[in-house]
Amino acid sequence: MVENLHIQRQDTAGNRDAITLEEWTEAVDHIEGIRLAQGDAVAANPLDETVVTLPNRGGDAEVYREDCQTWMRTMFWTPEGTIRFAAPESEDDTILPLAGKLATELNAGIYDEAGKGVA
Repeated sequence: MVENLHIQRQDTAGNRDAITLEEWTEAVDHIEGIRLAQGDAVAANPLDETVVTLPNRGGDAEVYREDCQTWMRTMFWTPEGTIRFAAPESEDDTILPLAGKLATELNAGIYDEAGKGVA
């Protein structure tokens, strides 16, 4: 099962401080190698070819992957004010350094599902 990580901001008491959609889109605009995705995410189940559509709330983002020379939808803004993305499978994956740049831009950190800081 894939572990998700989150970019989130906390106040000095440790309470979550939501990242607004406007803040997220501005941060994406300032970082090279990431862009906002257009439209909903659509994928087909390879076992039965059922098509699944995940609505874009305006904050889905695509990261450019050099290894496959394509843009891939990998980060998702949530209405709770966090940005969700899959934890990298290897240390040479570029997603974590990119997430770190975005977290810095947002005055936030990167946390695992249990709320433990990872970067």
